[in-house]
Amino acid sequence: MPEADLSDAELIARLASEDRPTQRLACDELARRLPRDPPLREALQAQLREGSRRARFAAAWVLFQAERPTLRLLPALLDALELEDGDVRWSAAHMLATLGRLQGEVYPVLLHEVAEAKSERRRRMALYALRELAPERPETRDAFLAALEDSNPDLRRAALSSLAKLHEPTRACLDRTLGALQDDADPRIRRIAASVLPQLAAPLPDALPAARRALEAAAASTDPPLARSAKAALTRLERL
Repeated sequence: MPEADLSDAELIARLASEDRPTQRLACDELARRLPRDPPLREALQAQLREGSRRARFAAAWVLFQAERPTLRLLPALLDALELEDGDVRWSAAHMLATLGRLQGEVYPVLLHEVAEAKSERRRRMALYALRELAPERPETRDAFLAALEDSNPDLRRAALSSLAKLHEPTRACLDRTLGALQDDADPRIRRIAASVLPQLAAPLPDALPAARRALEAAAASTDPPLARSAKAALTRLERL
């Protein structure tokens, strides 16, 4: 049955669907109806409080699309950072960044999530939201540097790649990246370090020789992906 022929209650029930197209079509139809169906807002808000984690995110998405986002959506969006569906996690991260531009309370919440959340996935996705929301703030930079000390390699990889998005990377950012390129046991982290090094070295002319030496050593690595990343980075570095 087409979504337009379904009742509000039937559409609300589909918000928890594990089938992404079914859920998305229900979300689109609810967002279309909401401006002319005020009672529907109460049903969606009930889902924010009482639905499954997947349904809560879907309800937040509908409200986010149909009207000005408020802090009422924050808990559902944060919880969505832990969902299995990667597309949903990224959507939630982008929505959190947008919400943060409207509501200043979101930024310190994301800083806390990156540092303290029990779920490693939640911490990593909160880091990405923070990167999109405020790459110009020194607190964001400090959060990335702290995450580079974490024992979880996924979080370290996310933090390292995020350093390149900062508006004003510091010498500490560069030094940590050089250390990761030379010493980290995770080969994927070493490849990321090679890739982001030119961007971090660009505003620090006195650091260019050290960056060049580190990349030349990595370009001679027996790890082919690392060698390729380092050679490509050297090409970019020479253009600075």
